[in-house]
Amino acid sequence: MPLASFYTLGCRLNQTETGLIAHSLTKLGYQITEAKEGADLCVINSCTVTGQTDLKCRQLIRQVQKNNPGALVAVVGCFSQMATDQILQIGGVDLILGTEEKLNLARYLKEAQTSEVPIIKVGPISGQAFEQEGAPPLPGQTRANLKIQEGCDFICSFCIIPKARGRSRSRRLANLLEEARMLGERGVKELVLTGVNLGCWEEEKKGFLDLIEALEETPGIERLRISSIEPTTLGREVFASMADPKKKLVPHLHLPLQSGSDEVLLAMRRRYSAHEYMDYLWAAKEAVPGLGLGSDVIAGFPGETEADFLATYELLKKSPIHYFHVFPFASRPGTKAALAEKMVESKEINRRALALRELNDQKRDLWAQEHQGETLLVLFEGGPRAQGYGPNYLRVEVTAGENELTNQILPVKITDSLGGLALGELV
Repeated sequence: MPLASFYTLGCRLNQTETGLIAHSLTKLGYQITEAKEGADLCVINSCTVTGQTDLKCRQLIRQVQKNNPGALVAVVGCFSQMATDQILQIGGVDLILGTEEKLNLARYLKEAQTSEVPIIKVGPISGQAFEQEGAPPLPGQTRANLKIQEGCDFICSFCIIPKARGRSRSRRLANLLEEARMLGERGVKELVLTGVNLGCWEEEKKGFLDLIEALEETPGIERLRISSIEPTTLGREVFASMADPKKKLVPHLHLPLQSGSDEVLLAMRRRYSAHEYMDYLWAAKEAVPGLGLGSDVIAGFPGETEADFLATYELLKKSPIHYFHVFPFASRPGTKAALAEKMVESKEINRRALALRELNDQKRDLWAQEHQGETLLVLFEGGPRAQGYGPNYLRVEVTAGENELTNQILPVKITDSLGGLALGELV
């Protein structure tokens, strides 16, 4: 049985798509291996979000070739779409698939195995609604990403994704409901809605909230979670569903902020002001008991002054946000931000990023501490430690003893916390 290994860079959506490609290969008789050497086929699902990411992709290609001499090497995804010429310069890559064809890798394997030149399938990206085959969950998998949408029409000045993944397009409702039912039947308890710009999902007169209502009816699925979503695309009507204990939609929102300075937000081409963002957050917190709030922020965007940075820091400090991811600005060729004249020095970018990360640690720790004495329903995951997530995305650990807790939703009383991790005991 031939062995196939995967190397995935980048976002949650890439992780989802790697699973789909892997499933298509198993139907051809491949065995998926986590070993980094000795594979017959090596698939690199690439990322191109920054120039540094491009460098990582090139380095990974060379490393994979070194560790797997004689293997068929395929590079797929965003880096393939944007930088085919760079991949060809490395040499030794047999198959290069862009955004439109990457999920069809299995279709091109036979041709690649006999061709003396690389097979290249990179071209224009469709803007049409799409369907795709779902992949069954792995043994013991508790949560599954459900891809509902692809591409983005929001042309933020720092982002290359609209070029790499194309314009926004939606997965057909019947097709994604079919995958949701399959996942529920096979034991998955939680669906995480995944895409590039989730809130832009649509089909005829139906929108994102209609999709959530349709997914509520999925047998076997006990939780629905929205992954990162633009605050301007999610109507406040969703708060009522999150607050309703009879609904499956969990009380958790991850809303990218990027900056707390209106001047920087304007330069980023974001679609809200700092005040509008905060107004939405506080409305959500007031409407949804126990809501978990996450965000993203960029440190050192071109032209960001010390005053702009402090505005971001203070907004995050005073906000109801419980955790946030910090991204030091990294110029991406092909974006408007890469052409900016007022670049922040790298040393200063790192200083600001460090300060923001320290603030994140403080807020995450406080969030865990605030739950002491409360009881949360925790969906436990597999692994050596008995850990899982509450509905609001708080990570919880218990002492399980000899009990097997994987893929069970059980009540846990929070008794302590450690570094942002809530500690508790089964009730």
